[in-house]
Amino acid sequence: MTVTRFVLLVLGVLLSVAVYAAVHVIVQTMVDRVKAAKSNPKVFPEGFPEGFKVQRIEINAARAISGFPPSDIAKYFREHPETARALLLDSYDKRYTPATYIEEKGNGFTVAWFTRDLKRQCVQEFSDLSDAATDYLLFSLGKGRWTPAK
Repeated sequence: MTVTRFVLLVLGVLLSVAVYAAVHVIVQTMVDRVKAAKSNPKVFPEGFPEGFKVQRIEINAARAISGFPPSDIAKYFREHPETARALLLDSYDKRYTPATYIEEKGNGFTVAWFTRDLKRQCVQEFSDLSDAATDYLLFSLGKGRWTPAK
């Protein structure tokens, strides 16, 4: 075996060991994070179902305002009913449980949690779409529930 081949062989072995070590560290970090998340589950505000998980919101305009104070979110939805309507339609497209949902019922709207065993929990009723959309957005993102001013 020539010196060049020997050096290339040694370098190949060293590179393989380095890659293995790096992958091992990355995997171990991920395992540690999963263990930490399981031992320290996120605590959600009162009024949230057991096992709640933050939900996806596909409507960009709604995601963009999700950090606003709740009263400003409600005001935005009153001024932009098309965004509130888009959230309603997006909720109708959900095909999984458990999940938050918003639905139109008669002259009002319902926001709730739909469980894996097809039960409704944490139900709130609203007469106005802007209030229902505000509650749905806050609830879906684990930020609380909306109670409109009387």
